[in-house]
Amino acid sequence: MTEKKKIRKWFSAWSDQKEEVWLQRMAQEGWQLDHYGLFTYTFKAAPPTKLVYRLDYRIGTQNEDYVKLFEDDGWNLVSASAGWCYFCKEDDGTDKLEIYTDAQSRAVKYTHLSNFVLFLVLMHVLSFWMPMMASASRLPIWAGLTVAPITFLGVYSVYMLKRKAKKLNQCKI
Repeated sequence: MTEKKKIRKWFSAWSDQKEEVWLQRMAQEGWQLDHYGLFTYTFKAAPPTKLVYRLDYRIGTQNEDYVKLFEDDGWNLVSASAGWCYFCKEDDGTDKLEIYTDAQSRAVKYTHLSNFVLFLVLMHVLSFWMPMMASASRLPIWAGLTVAPITFLGVYSVYMLKRKAKKLNQCKI
């Protein structure tokens, strides 16, 4: 039976490149990503190898054409969760170690993700803040203190994702 290891770790959506580097380091230490789900990485023991990991964000399901596009370029879909797709391939020393051909294509990923998070924030505001404000005198203070950090995190996430997309759009490659 293959040895497995679970690690709980959180990476922000705008620092997915740090996550890729961490996954590559784990592979070099003999732990290849087997599955990802809600801040939990499951690794399987394997000989240390130089794998390159790339993450893509796609709303909806990953259809066969989407996955085949990556497979045709040598990438393997390792895991998919909550819109995030984890691809890997061996580092062959070529320049084909990126899934995006230019900075503007990468910017689109962050724009789509920020729009989705903005939608979630708006639904959060409409679901929690509007009713709270309408009946503020009847709600305990802990209710507002519980919901406020979630709202702040959502707004901050939208800001950081839009900022990253803007920086990538300004890159000249």
